[in-house]
Amino acid sequence: MRRHLNFFAGCKTLLSQKIRSNREQFDYMATDKTPTPGAQVLHRTRTRSARRRDSSGATPSPRSRRTGSGQLQRRLRRLIVAERSGRKRSSRDQETDMSASGRRTPLWLWAALVVLVIGAGVGLCLQLDDNFLESYKNQYHSIVHNRDNYCDRGQRLGHMVQQARRHVLHQDGALEQLEQALDSPSRQIIALVGSSGVGKSLTAGILRNHFPWPENVRTLSWSGARSVRRLEGLLTQLAYCGQNLIVVDNMEPADAEHVPAISELIKAHDEIANRTEQPHLKQLTVLLVFSVNRLQGDEEFEAEMETLRRLPRSHVITYAALEAIHLVDCIRREAQNARLQLEDDQVEEIIRGSDARASGCKSIPAKVLLYGRPIAEETQETDVDHPTD
Repeated sequence: MRRHLNFFAGCKTLLSQKIRSNREQFDYMATDKTPTPGAQVLHRTRTRSARRRDSSGATPSPRSRRTGSGQLQRRLRRLIVAERSGRKRSSRDQETDMSASGRRTPLWLWAALVVLVIGAGVGLCLQLDDNFLESYKNQYHSIVHNRDNYCDRGQRLGHMVQQARRHVLHQDGALEQLEQALDSPSRQIIALVGSSGVGKSLTAGILRNHFPWPENVRTLSWSGARSVRRLEGLLTQLAYCGQNLIVVDNMEPADAEHVPAISELIKAHDEIANRTEQPHLKQLTVLLVFSVNRLQGDEEFEAEMETLRRLPRSHVITYAALEAIHLVDCIRREAQNARLQLEDDQVEEIIRGSDARASGCKSIPAKVLLYGRPIAEETQETDVDHPTD
């Protein structure tokens, strides 16, 4: 009986030692992150088991020894298999990462590809015919401005003079010359010359407001030699669509010396030409407005007018001086535009206070506003005197 009890106590001790050994083995494997070969694990485990058996002095049975060693071997085999599979997976992942990194396109190659595509596009655009590009631009402007053949440079400019005839009085000869100059294919610089108040600035304003391509109109108020540089800047802003108009106002006879320089500036731009056989070039008309002081002596006045008539490379159009009888039409026109009514004695008063040869119709609008009476008030008084039934 005591022998059996000792045997069971020894089995219990051996089983607890196996359990403790396995637990320590698993704890060791959990804390140690470095993978170890299966042979080293088996050797360490057997060494620990032998030491514990020697220290306890108990002798386990062969059956329990086989059972414990078999379980331990199965566990160790599972650990070794897991370790090997983990190594295989890690090596496979490394190979996959290496292959993926090898397939990834370098950044410099993408940049070279973009530069190549841009270069090919620019080269294609440069090889395109200018007529094709011009046709494309013309179609674009025709759609934007809702007008067929909007960029057609062959359109006449002389029709704008019809608008000027309605407002500029007693200058039929000058307006006829202006219409011919605008329709001339070789036109480039047109100079309007005359004394103050004869309709030069009014004509320039009408041409500016009725130009077929309003976005192509540039204006410049002349202020001496520095204006030449400003005019040069305007020449760089010209458009290919349609025609271009530059209006230069407030010029005096002394500024005639700058006209050759203006002509040379236009000539220096190879893209500007008014010849109809070169439709792809920019079309330009420069309108110069010269005012001559009529208050000076007749000899000085005629000398300055003669100088302006000989302007080089220009169509010079001379406006006739006005007489006192012409002021009546100016007064009637201004009264109609302002919707004012004037009596005959008021018209005569305005004529006596005006110098037709020196200022023309320039001072008439202010005097009409001074003497005139609104037409609406006159109509209201008439309705009160004669009420309707």
